[in-house]
Amino acid sequence: MTPGADQTTEAVVEPETPAEDSSRSLADRADSVAERFGKSDWIELAATLLLALATIASAWSAYQATRWGGVQANAYSSAAATRAESVRASNKALAQQQVDVATYIAWLDTYASERPILLAFYEDRFRPEFKPAFQAWRASAPEGTVPDGSPFSRPEYVLAEQLKADDLLAKAEESSAVARAANQTGDNFILVAVLMASVLFFAGVGTKFRATVTRRTMIAMATVVFTIGVIVIASLPQNVGF
Repeated sequence: MTPGADQTTEAVVEPETPAEDSSRSLADRADSVAERFGKSDWIELAATLLLALATIASAWSAYQATRWGGVQANAYSSAAATRAESVRASNKALAQQQVDVATYIAWLDTYASERPILLAFYEDRFRPEFKPAFQAWRASAPEGTVPDGSPFSRPEYVLAEQLKADDLLAKAEESSAVARAANQTGDNFILVAVLMASVLFFAGVGTKFRATVTRRTMIAMATVVFTIGVIVIASLPQNVGF
């Protein structure tokens, strides 16, 4: 027997080179990252996107609420000023009507006492706005008689100051309506800000849970609330300020 016949040949394992070890390490890391992204990182990405978009939407809603608050304040201020002018015009019209009533009563007393000279004196001093109504009232009955009613019920009796007061009052009501609409719009934008705060909560807290189902549920809820908020924003008038 030869000396090497009974000896078992053993395989020689050569140590890996640094290059091979580094290549294997990178491949393992790549597989680990791919596996991790496939399982949970899409949730992190969705949460990050929702957080960014919700922050922008919340800031925009706060800006819009401030802008519409300014519109509301200006409209209410304009309504108050216009209503004050309407009151002044109405008071002036009332004073003019009192003058017309006083001269008309004096004319009636003079007519009853049959003093034609004084009667003509009063008729010459009727206000221009009262004369057409008075003449139409006198013409509604035979000459020498006093018609029924009074000139103040005639359609010809029109006070310019009263018309002005009514017009100013209508404008004040329009300004008040604008203020109320602006107030409602601002409230709606505040509601959107609250919705976006809920999105920030769900998206931020959702990533802290370990259970995948819980994380997905939280992100889904954040997505639904964010979608509702975006729809509300799109349905509201925008006040960009320039």
